[in-house]
Amino acid sequence: MNQVFVARARQLRTARELVVGEDAYASATALLSVHSAIALNDALLTVWRGKPLKGDDHREAVRATEAECKARKLTTAGVRHLGDLVRSKSEVSYGDKVVTHEKAEALAEAAKRFEAWTFKNCKEIAIWEQQQ
Repeated sequence: MNQVFVARARQLRTARELVVGEDAYASATALLSVHSAIALNDALLTVWRGKPLKGDDHREAVRATEAECKARKLTTAGVRHLGDLVRSKSEVSYGDKVVTHEKAEALAEAAKRFEAWTFKNCKEIAIWEQQQ
């Protein structure tokens, strides 16, 4: 199951990289950034806890990841980026305002930082990522 989440995150990240920086695709960039991080966090929690959290409250998944970091004595710097992405999910998914280029770029950067943090702190995911 872990590899399914890693593959999903990779597909979403790859799609994000195809559209990032293009004003016409700011909403797509934002959505792909958010959802790639959520998928990667599902993989992370599956490795660390044996299963992902079920349900639609992604804030709970952020809290679970923070708790795992504390238990493992890891920095939570990357989780901060995940939290920023999750907090933006409703706005960029269902909001009635245009997603700006600046917002899309900021979310893409947050996703990249969460990815880098995850690969550094979870060797299993880093290995799966390299195998693809």
